[in-house]
Parts: sequence; C-alpha cells; structure tokens
Amino acid sequence: MTGGAKLRLGGVEVSNPIWLAPLAGVTTRPFRAFHAALGAGLVHTEMISATGVSHKNRKTFRMIQNGGGPRVALQLFGPNAGEMALAAEMALAVGHFSALEVNMACPMPKVTKKCGGAALMSNPAEAALMVKSLKAFGIPVWAKLRITDRAIHPLPIGEFCETLITAGASLLILHGRTPQQRYEGAADKGAVCEVAARLPGMIAASGDFFAPEDAAFYLSGGCVAVLAARGALKDAYLIPKTLAALGFPVDERFVAPSFADQAEAIIKTGREASLLEGAPFALITARRMLSGMFKGCPGVSSLRQSCSQCRDWESFEKSLTEWLENVFPR
Repeated sequence: MTGGAKLRLGGVEVSNPIWLAPLAGVTTRPFRAFHAALGAGLVHTEMISATGVSHKNRKTFRMIQNGGGPRVALQLFGPNAGEMALAAEMALAVGHFSALEVNMACPMPKVTKKCGGAALMSNPAEAALMVKSLKAFGIPVWAKLRITDRAIHPLPIGEFCETLITAGASLLILHGRTPQQRYEGAADKGAVCEVAARLPGMIAASGDFFAPEDAAFYLSGGCVAVLAARGALKDAYLIPKTLAALGFPVDERFVAPSFADQAEAIIKTGREASLLEGAPFALITARRMLSGMFKGCPGVSSLRQSCSQCRDWESFEKSLTEWLENVFPR
C-alpha cells in the first residue's frame, strides 16, 4: 500500500489510515500533537464524559476547550441520547472536530454502571438513538465498540454494527476483545476482519497493534484504518514506523529517531502539557513517553531510574536535560 493522495475514511479526509486511539488520561492535546507531527492520519481526544460537559464540570469542560484541531475525533460517553446531543452541541460551540464518536467500548464498571460505554452493547435501541441524535450536527458520527459474547449480548456483533450504520454511523471502530475480557487476553483480529469483510469500508480496527505487521493484517483483512493505543505507549514511534512499512510518505527522522531527538520530543511535549494541564500532568505525560523511547540506548537504565525518582516536572526536565548534555554533548 502506498500513499500520497488523500483518503476519505468515515467521512473525514485523512492522509493515511494509521491513527492514534483515544486513551483516558493520555491523549491530551500535547500528546496528540506529538503523534500528529509523527504522521498519524487522525488523532482522538480522551474519552470525555457527556454528563461532565453538559454540567460544565470545570475539568471536563477544559478537556473540550483544549480538544479541537484538524483531524481530531471527539469521543464522548454517556447514558442516553439526550445527554450526548447536549454535550456535542456545547463542545462544537467551543472547538472544531472532524468527527463525533460515541464510546460503546469502555468495559470499566464506573462507566458501565451509568449505562455508558460497553453497557450500550446490551441496549442496541439506545445505541442507535445516540447515533441518530448526533447526526443532526452535520459532521460524521462514529462509534467505538467491541466484539460481543453471544451468550450475553442480544445481537451478534455484525448485526449490532448494521444497526448503527442504519442509524447513520459513518465509521465503526471495532476492538477485538469482548467487554468481559476488558484489557486481558489477546484481541481477536480475525473476528474484527470478519466484520470488516461483511461491511466493506465501514470498519476500523483496534486491539493489539504493536508492530507494523499487526496493522498490515488488519488492513489486508478489509479494515479501512488501524488505531494505535497501548502500542503507541510501548513504542512512541510505532505510527511512523508502520507508515514507512506500508509505503506511506514519512519523515525518515521519525522512523529511526536519534536519542537526542527523542529527549527533545519529551521535553517539548512536557512543557506544552505543563502550560495547558499543569506541572503534575506534565510529569505523568513525560513518564509515559519515556517508557516508549530510547530502546537500546547506552545508559538509558540510569536515566529511567533518575527520572522515576523525580516528584515534579521541573526536576524531571532537569534530569533529562542533564543526561542529554552528558551523553550527547553539543
């Protein structure tokens, strides 16, 4: 597969089918900007509470205000169509988003007990109503969901997907684990591709994308896009490496980044996170990025140990800067 021309997937024009998935507490604006710069065709906000937005919860509303941008999908979760539509209206009043996405995949009890996330897979009627309610805003509506356990869910996954498409969904992002699995075990890539073959052009894949070969499997199986989640934390440069392997144009510096460039990327992203989200969150962001960088770098163990002991962003940046100057003197 080669790149160059723009693609139109799920009603959105993108440069490629390798995207950054929504990750709670991770995919904030600075983290998204980092992966967009690396070449991600589209990025996601964190999973954002529709209830929090509609009630103007300060923290939640700030996530919306810092959320917009080109090729950014806004992912919302909520208990019903009315709350979802109100949140979408408020979000679109303060930011630009390429698509509205309903989370029907989160398996965590704090979400499902409130009838949101994966609980919607047991309520096809409400799930379809959510999609219909968001279509009124005139931008593509997507849904993120999981494969189903036929002993538990009222509809097989293929039929559930068809219900959402009939309701107006432009794209469905399908994760290859059931809600009961949560994040354990292996994602069933074959099951995702079976649905993609049944619904051509409508299914993007999520789950166990850790190497370019995983993305190639999904794409060759009929999926139109593949989302990097935990794989992008394990290897910060997974997206550009995958784009290169698939034949899409990508800056070679991102395929084999120097250790100095990796350190500077953490510092730049951390500083942006500090300005937008505060120093405590900058420290969390930087630690997550560090875990996926400097593979095979001499002395990286001492760097990780030093940074793990830092209790604030300023000391983390100082440790990383000093290490950078010692290992790569200018």
